[in-house]
Amino acid sequence: MEIALPEAKSTKTVKLYDKPPENSPVTPVEAESSKALSRIKTGINEFDISVGSGLVNGQSVLIGGDPGIGKSTLMLQISNRLASPGSGLKILYISTEESLNQLLLRAKRLGLTSGNLFLLSLNDINEILYTVNNGDYDFIIIDSIQRVTMPDSEIAYGSPNSLREIAHEITSACLKKNCGVFFVGHVTKEGNFAGPKTLEHIVDTVLYFDSSKKDSYRILRCYKNRFGSTDEIGVYEMTENGLAGVKNPSAYFIEERQAGSPGSVVTACMEGTRSLLVEVQALVVQSYMPVPKRVCLGIDGGRVSIIAAVLEKKEGIKLSSKEIYVKIFGGITIQEPGIDLPIAVSVISSYLEKPIPPDFMAFGEIGLTGEVRGVMNPSARVKEAVNLGFSNIILPESNLKDIKGIKGINFHPVSKLKKIIEYLS
Repeated sequence: MEIALPEAKSTKTVKLYDKPPENSPVTPVEAESSKALSRIKTGINEFDISVGSGLVNGQSVLIGGDPGIGKSTLMLQISNRLASPGSGLKILYISTEESLNQLLLRAKRLGLTSGNLFLLSLNDINEILYTVNNGDYDFIIIDSIQRVTMPDSEIAYGSPNSLREIAHEITSACLKKNCGVFFVGHVTKEGNFAGPKTLEHIVDTVLYFDSSKKDSYRILRCYKNRFGSTDEIGVYEMTENGLAGVKNPSAYFIEERQAGSPGSVVTACMEGTRSLLVEVQALVVQSYMPVPKRVCLGIDGGRVSIIAAVLEKKEGIKLSSKEIYVKIFGGITIQEPGIDLPIAVSVISSYLEKPIPPDFMAFGEIGLTGEVRGVMNPSARVKEAVNLGFSNIILPESNLKDIKGIKGINFHPVSKLKKIIEYLS
């Protein structure tokens, strides 16, 4: 016979009381008349784009990625730029993983020479809070947040609760000092920030390295930003002297394109507020399996399956017995709807073995009935294509009216996929 034991009662209670706030309420009129947020340029253009044209005083930023991808290198470079002579900024870089000697060796290798950049090695939360409260720094970098310890806490080291408490204490202290803070965080094997996205809700901005450390190029994407648009990206190249911003990302993404190959087409996609040209390739082959493969890299497989179904049902292209492979080159992942039409064009081109002329570019969304729908910012896409030498653009018919003042280019507006098939046939 089981005896039910009484539930253990918690001995900890929280007492709530009245406390006057430090700030008084303001009206929208007072807010409009107040001074606008000033942006702090880091001098690294690709990073400034990622965070929305620059940093803001007191901003908290989480930057994550696989170990060894270049997080610490980038943060040291940004720290040195922020602390450059004439900026008037005082920067503190706290390493929780490396000794001070190791940190100095890394700084020497990267050629860091600023006299306003201070390096420190410690991982005790109490020592970090003391440093924040008694220092006069404009930005503090914590590299990495997972290695900060709470000696007097009963919370398990490295647990989500521990990370949440540590990040909350540091950001609260920095807010009172109007000091910005960067948290460097590693990711789990599943590709998520350690601590089940706990830290993402605490900080103002979340940046994440998309690409693999095996590539010489790195893509830094913004997933959250209280002071700017999201989905902005910065493209970097790993060099002997650290990470260097790529001046023309579009040229990088399409520089090795093989002209005249069936199944290849260039598209202009919107990443935040900037337009980037990328190459879409498709390969359609006969399948000898009961269920043909659909393999996609850099694009959602469900989107490709829908487009294949529309092509077969509405346009009579028999793809149910074909294997379809689609790849976006450059290590970038595209999620916006403007990628639909380029996928369809590349699949049709591979299926018919008819190459797309090398000076053609396409963008547009596809509906389930086979219609081609308009997308946002067509002018920005067209301008980027013109800058890279494209002279023919396949675009939704409804977007044609939105493009003004662009000369020297031939537009091929379409409202149905049938027109593209007729052209390639």
